[in-house]
Amino acid sequence: MHVISSIFRVIYLGSVIAADGDATRDVTRRIGKAFAVFQRLRSIWNSASLSLHLKLRLFSTIVLPTALYAAETWKKTVAIDRKLDVFQQRCLRRILKISYRDRVTNDEVYRRTNTKPLSTVVTERRLQFTGHILRLPDNRLAKAAMRWRPSRGRRGLGRPRTTWRRTLMEDLRSIDIEWDDQHAVETAAADRGQWKNLVAQCAERRRRN
Repeated sequence: MHVISSIFRVIYLGSVIAADGDATRDVTRRIGKAFAVFQRLRSIWNSASLSLHLKLRLFSTIVLPTALYAAETWKKTVAIDRKLDVFQQRCLRRILKISYRDRVTNDEVYRRTNTKPLSTVVTERRLQFTGHILRLPDNRLAKAAMRWRPSRGRRGLGRPRTTWRRTLMEDLRSIDIEWDDQHAVETAAADRGQWKNLVAQCAERRRRN
């Protein structure tokens, strides 16, 4: 007889997977790894001979992929958004050679670097991932899992716990689409051009809220 132990958290394919779906530890781990990469490239950020454009391209192609690995699977919380955006601002300000004492706003940093908050990028990735899954053939397990609906039993007291699915529902609600209207969601996702526009609208509205 084999005893299978139950664990709360495991690292699988580079991501921290928690039994309760909490992504905070995974985000913290990804940011730690990304900042280590950023630190190793300090000679590039400090170089006077390299253009800002080149530095930002290197930041986007080397550092950010480390930070945003599997980001489409993260739920949205205030804490996670803050961790991501603080990390990004810390890096961009170092590249721009400005400090928080210079009283340069975050929006000005985004303008100078032609970037947007990482929390917004994650929202876009989550919806892009959703669109990809919904365009799969009906017999694919990923699509079946996406279509699954929990049984409507008695709801517990208090505010429902934030999950990836509830995050997605809020994403769609911000662009006036209800997740329960499966036909409307899948019809929108089937049109790649329309879905791309909806992703951009959602990311902008979620950023403002």
